Amino acid sequence: MAEESIARLYRDARPGRPLDRAAVEAEAEEGLLLAEYATRMRLKNRIIVDTMTGGGPVDLDAWVDEVRLSLGRLRLESEASAKRMASQRDIAAGIGGVARHEHDYRERDAANLERRRRVQSALARRLIRWENDDARVRSLLAAARDDAYREMRAAITATLARPAASPAQDAELLEERLRLITAVDLPALAAEREEPTDERLPPVAPREDVPGHADADAGRDADAGPWPRLHRRMRALLRRR
Repeated sequence: MAEESIARLYRDARPGRPLDRAAVEAEAEEGLLLAEYATRMRLKNRIIVDTMTGGGPVDLDAWVDEVRLSLGRLRLESEASAKRMASQRDIAAGIGGVARHEHDYRERDAANLERRRRVQSALARRLIRWENDDARVRSLLAAARDDAYREMRAAITATLARPAASPAQDAELLEERLRLITAVDLPALAAEREEPTDERLPPVAPREDVPGHADADAGRDADAGPWPRLHRRMRALLRRR
């Protein structure tokens, strides 16, 4: 089915249209390299995620279909692009004048659209051959697996080689984090929790009008707000650990 769709794309070319076949083949090969890179990166990331989440060792037989699906998606994109170029080519061939923007194709763009159509068609044909080549599929999968293991090994090695922080550095980091909590996090949280007062509810009495509050606050520092007190309390609790 896919071979027939690709062949149909080749048969609808207009006779007499100039074509540099060597350039088309070279661009199709470049597109194949990009497709291989994209597939390899996608597989590498999937293998890393599966391995880190407990998927166990990579069984090549279990991943073969995943490779073919990835290549198949890219092939379908190339076929769709080739069909779109053919449609735009036919429309542009009947429009003269000067283009007003980059996607406003005119008669002078028809040859370039045909070249792009042929490049996408050639790329789709290469991809379907790759899908059906078991040796190439397994070779691509093995390369992606090696990339994944190499990246995980480098990350683990870098983590283990990292020196532990000294007590002085820990204290400095703790002090800086407490300062940020006091200066940024807590005021932001307080601002988020503030809600407009419902006019139907009676107003809340000031603290000095509530019995017992004035005596309880008499010994407190009038200039000390809630954040410095909370800062000191958090620092004391953390240092106890």
